[in-house]
Amino acid sequence: MATPLTISNEREVTVADLTLDQLGGLKTQHEDELAELQNQLEQLHGARNRYNNSMSTLDSMGRAKESQTMLIPLNSSLYAPGKVSNPDKVIVELGTGYFCEKTIPEAKKLIERKIALVNKSMESIENVGNNKKKNLDQIIMVMQYKMQQAREQQEHSKK
Repeated sequence: MATPLTISNEREVTVADLTLDQLGGLKTQHEDELAELQNQLEQLHGARNRYNNSMSTLDSMGRAKESQTMLIPLNSSLYAPGKVSNPDKVIVELGTGYFCEKTIPEAKKLIERKIALVNKSMESIENVGNNKKKNLDQIIMVMQYKMQQAREQQEHSKK
């Protein structure tokens, strides 16, 4: 091999110097990490969808009139009947069980900030995942190269 392939993580490892067993372990580790990153991305997609649903709910709240009866979403599949007491204000969850009253435009700004944060996290995870995938491809390539060398050496020793 002309140039040594390296994988940079917490420390730098030259994959060409590893045995097939070590490469197999490294391959499994990268596959597990990629699966975990995919799981995190799915959770963030779900969070972004919930924020988008909240934005739609705020739009419908903005058109509501005082004393109007409507179904209030408690989660994605549970609604409770309620009456609008103040169509200009909503109660929003700030996180970890903390709530506050905000105007609809303020609540929308809060949701937009949270969506931006989720998008930034998703982008970061996608970048890490892409790097992990490149590393995994390098590991597989080196494993195939070493297995081919071993086969050639076995065939050569039989002659």
